[in-house]
Amino acid sequence: MKQSLNLKLSQQLTLTPQLKQSLKLLQLPALELEQEVQQALDSNPLLERVESEQTDLNGGDETLINQPNADTESRATDTGTTDATSELADDNGNWQETFESHRVSNVSTGSGGTDTEFTQFVSKQESLFEHLDWQIQMTTLSAKDKQIANALLRCLDDEGYLNAELAEVTTMIDADVDEDEVHAVLSLIKTLEPIGVGARNLNERLNILLDQLPPDTGGLELAKQIVSEHLDLVGTRNLAKLKKSLNVSERALSESLNLITHLNPRIGGEFKSDNQNYIIPDVHIKKVNGVWRAHLNPDNQVKLRLNQTYSDMLKRDIDKEGSEFIQQNLLEAKMFIKGLMSRYDTLLLVAEAIIERQQAFFEQGDQAMQPMVLQDIAEQLEMHESTISRATAGKYLLSPRGVFELKYFFSSALNSTDGTASSSTAIRSLIRKMVDAESKAKPLSDSKIAKELEQQGHIVARRTVAKYRESMQIAPSSQRKSLV
Repeated sequence: MKQSLNLKLSQQLTLTPQLKQSLKLLQLPALELEQEVQQALDSNPLLERVESEQTDLNGGDETLINQPNADTESRATDTGTTDATSELADDNGNWQETFESHRVSNVSTGSGGTDTEFTQFVSKQESLFEHLDWQIQMTTLSAKDKQIANALLRCLDDEGYLNAELAEVTTMIDADVDEDEVHAVLSLIKTLEPIGVGARNLNERLNILLDQLPPDTGGLELAKQIVSEHLDLVGTRNLAKLKKSLNVSERALSESLNLITHLNPRIGGEFKSDNQNYIIPDVHIKKVNGVWRAHLNPDNQVKLRLNQTYSDMLKRDIDKEGSEFIQQNLLEAKMFIKGLMSRYDTLLLVAEAIIERQQAFFEQGDQAMQPMVLQDIAEQLEMHESTISRATAGKYLLSPRGVFELKYFFSSALNSTDGTASSSTAIRSLIRKMVDAESKAKPLSDSKIAKELEQQGHIVARRTVAKYRESMQIAPSSQRKSLV
């Protein structure tokens, strides 16, 4: 085998450590960013937060977050630097003018000076089991019956359905009990609030709910018969077959169906905690001189600076090991601060570009949404599509119309009769509007919706209408049909 040397010229993209960190910080949602910042503060003694009070003392008129300027916009994440960060790169720059956190600080308990998070004062969501068990303890049941009740409650699922046979429940109790005793206690549980708990299936729960209505309620007996024998026909909205099976008039059937449809069998929702679902928007928008403008949410920004005490130690005569430790942490601290600044600059640039293209949406709503893909914003800002994707994933915008994820404003384009493109989001909105306005006795089929859209200038295939309808969880026309 002959050996030889060859020269080869090639190009490859290498990500610097600073650029990698900038990309990482850019893609983090607000909550995860806060965790990343806290981890950096814990591991790097050169980093510290700038509290709002300290900012005011050091000069409240100083701008701590550099907003991108239209004439000097730099592509923060693609290049790894911005105009703001280039100033920070200078060792003589004022590294203390950096980022500040407006996060709610710890509060003192007033006794002993112990700091306590506000989250400790948030009341715990009561579970369905706790709610029912409290009611059981307030009854005059014997200790044995309360033990049976406790076993039954532990066999309920999150929606309050009983997922065990009575024979199984008897094996869970230490005392000697029979199925009749368990059945008696179960009957009591079915009277507890919320009504319907302890049912084995939907039919039984609906019958329990119907039993709560006054006996002279019109259509009550027929409603019970429908629930017990023909609930499957109600689910498929096969009203013609239901009417024929019951041999009743359309008016009587409509009255009974109205009773059934106004029942609420989902009783577990109010006992599910939603404390973790709060969203803090990253961007706010407001109208300035008739144009919608974006600005970063100051309550969702983190401001850091270098610890001056450690920085000044480099000017003193310290040992080599200590000097290397401080220099290494100083470099990492500067990179982290520049990564944060790069994140905020890029996020604001992307939000401004999105809002510029979607001005009509904020005025008129979903029906005015313009088609837009990642490539459109990437070309406008001279960034890579992956950067735009990172900047929009998990980032939220607060507007007078509500809170939206930035990704919400991206949608594919559909052809129209006048040669312009229509946004898929706008088409979905039109479909929703048509369904809401349709006759319940004769709902629109997917084909009819497609024809109406074409009459309005939108070319949409029937299968596309079906896909959009299903994505909005709208039932087909056969299941939307109603006698009322």
